[in-house]
This record gives sequence, C-alpha cells and structure tokens, in this order.
Amino acid sequence: MLSPLAALALRPAGAMPLQAQAAPRSRAKAEAPQQPLALTLDQAIALGMGQSLALRNSGLVVDESRALQGLARARFMPKLDLVGLGTYGQVGTDIGFISNLPAIGDLNFELGGDGYAVVQNTFVNVGLALTVPLIDFSRGPLQKAARAGVAAAEAQGSEQQRRTRFAIQTAYFNAQLAEALIPVWESALQVSTRLLSDARAIRREGLAARIDTLQAEALVETDRQGLAEARSQRTIALSALARQLDLPPQQEVILQDPLRPGPAWTLALDTTLQRALLERPALEALDQQRQANLARIQVARASGMPQLGLLLGGGISGDWLNVPVLNTSPRVAVNGTAGPDLATVNTSGSVSGSFYDWGAVLGLRQSLFDGGLTREAVALAKRRAQQSEVAIEIAEQAITQQVETFYASHQAAGPQMRAAAAAAAAGA
Repeated sequence: MLSPLAALALRPAGAMPLQAQAAPRSRAKAEAPQQPLALTLDQAIALGMGQSLALRNSGLVVDESRALQGLARARFMPKLDLVGLGTYGQVGTDIGFISNLPAIGDLNFELGGDGYAVVQNTFVNVGLALTVPLIDFSRGPLQKAARAGVAAAEAQGSEQQRRTRFAIQTAYFNAQLAEALIPVWESALQVSTRLLSDARAIRREGLAARIDTLQAEALVETDRQGLAEARSQRTIALSALARQLDLPPQQEVILQDPLRPGPAWTLALDTTLQRALLERPALEALDQQRQANLARIQVARASGMPQLGLLLGGGISGDWLNVPVLNTSPRVAVNGTAGPDLATVNTSGSVSGSFYDWGAVLGLRQSLFDGGLTREAVALAKRRAQQSEVAIEIAEQAITQQVETFYASHQAAGPQMRAAAAAAAAGA
C-alpha cells in the first residue's frame, strides 16, 4: 500500500485528478437507469451501518439467544394439560363370562345352555393434569448458561458494529486511493510519451542509439499497463464499497471526499495495546462463552443428581354399557336334579353412570447407572470450557499482532511520504 502513496506524492504539480464522473451505461431493461450515488465518508458509514447484512445477522443471533433463554426458563415452569380418553368396545359371547372388558373389567351372565349375549361399552374421561418440577439441580446452571449466551451474542453484535464500521472506512479509503492513482499514471504516461517522442527525434538526428528508443517505448508500455491496472483497481474498490453498503449491482458510487492525510497517532505502543484490549467486545463475547461452557459442566453433573416432581390430576368420567342382545335358556332343577331347559328368553338392557376422581403423585428419579453418560458429558463440557480459555488467549495475541503491525506501518508512513515528496521536488 505504501508504494502507491509514494507514487501519488510523485505526481507532477500540474496534473489534476480526473473527475469521477460515471459514464452512462446501456440498460437492457426498460426502467430508467439509476443515478450515481455520491457519498461522503460519513454518509457511507451511516448508510452501511443501516443496511449491513452482517449487523442484521448479528441481530438475529441475539434474538435466537434470547429465545433459547426463554426456553431454558420455561423448561422448569409448571405445566397444565387437558387430557382426555375415549374407548368403545363390543363383545359377543356364549359362555357367560367376559374378561378384561375395556374400562370395566370382568362381566358374568347366566346364559344357560344355549344362551348368547352381545355387550357394547363406551367410556369417556376428561380431566386436567398439572406437572410441577420441585427439585432439579440443572435449573440454575442451565439458566446461567442461557444468560451467558445472550450476553455473548450482544457482545458479538457490538464487535460486529466495530468491524462493519472499520470495513466501510477501509473500503472508502481504498476507493479514494485507487481514484487518486489514476491521474498519477495518466501524468506518468504523458511524460513517458514525450520522452519517447524526444528519443525518436534525437535518434533521427543520429545522436541516440536504438536502445534509447527501445527503453522509451518500454517505459510507455509500462505506464499504459499501470494506467489500465489503476482503472481496474478503481472499479474493484468501488464495487467492494458498494458491497459493504449492500447496494444493488447496478448502482454506481461516486466519492465526494478527496484523499487527505490523516492526523498522526500520538499514543505510545504500550498505551495503544492497553486501549485495544480494554473493554473489547470480541474478548467479552469469548469470556461469556467461557462462562456458558462452565455452566454446562454443572448441567452435565446435574443429570446424575436426584429429581423430584409433583403430578396433580383430576377429572370426570362417564360410562355407557348396552346389552342389545341377551338370549338366555333357563333350566329347571327338581330336588337338586337338573331338569329340562325352558324356552329361550330374548331380552336387552342398558346402564350408564359417571364419577369424578383426583389425585397427586410425587415422582423421584435417581440415576444409579447410566453407562458412563454423565461422566463423558462432564468431560466434554470441561474440554469446551478449556477451549474457550484458549480462544481468549488466541484472540488477545491476534489483537496484539494487528495493533503492532498497524502501529509500525503508521509510524513509517510519515517518513515515507516526506521522502517521496522530497524526491518529487528534486526531480521537478
């Protein structure tokens, strides 16, 4: 990046920048072409911060974390359910005994020798069931992990705002630099073209060798290549800026702010490093993730602890028993001796009724052996917590390296620009 700045400082005083006027482009569609969007740096930052896809995604991540926190809270709330049961059964028998009739049990009929019965039964139950978790040792750690997840998402959102702002500024500055380098190469091409013309004129007089004109021609072609590359880099830089602003592909961007040198950084390197690491949202997000992983260790351990719950239930039930067919063959006994069967009697009948009931159940669960599941879950949670600690150290090292790199580049930029300006003045 420093060599283009040096080339910019070497620009002749008479060479003025070209106007960044976007040429009209043909449209295949019928709608009117979009007007170029002229933006200052502050306008670009305001537009990009409002339309950034990365910031929109960070907001969705925060909403997701809050939804997970709500799930963790609702997991231990009492639950009230409406329950119902309905059954219907029909049984035909000629033995006078029916076993395990749904919702009734056993029935006996005196059918006689050739009797037959058809039994129909309908049962309906409606009630309420209240489930209350009384003791669950995973409640506190799970909610703590959820709160830490929300805090980590919010901190990551703050860090994303910083990164988005920096990305927009960087894209704008790169576009400014690419825009400013075009007149530098145009001026260099004009100078090399005049140099080639002079070399050819001198050679026609016999005062220059062929190598002189060949070198001048090579210089012209080099400057033409540099100008083409500069124009290409300007297009790429403006496209990168448009993508940071989430603009449509057809929208052209014009830079209103010219490229100006910024103020010098006055803080020492140690102070700069301290400020870079102090209240850094990226580090805060990693620390909150570490807190969440530590809480998940307690959640894993709680799976082996006892759990106590209360179940309350009550309702009303109704039963309809119908015997549409009941054929009985009575038999007469005389002095204890079986007599002849009488004529078959055909009858039917039905009966119905209802009742209510309620009750309470205390449920205790204590895992005695789970095949090592709890032990492995605790070990996994510990490894993730350790990874979170290492991630914090890696992030601190990366921030330190970035600050030292930018600090050294910034310290060298001033002398390089002054040296380039002195070289340009000496060659004028």
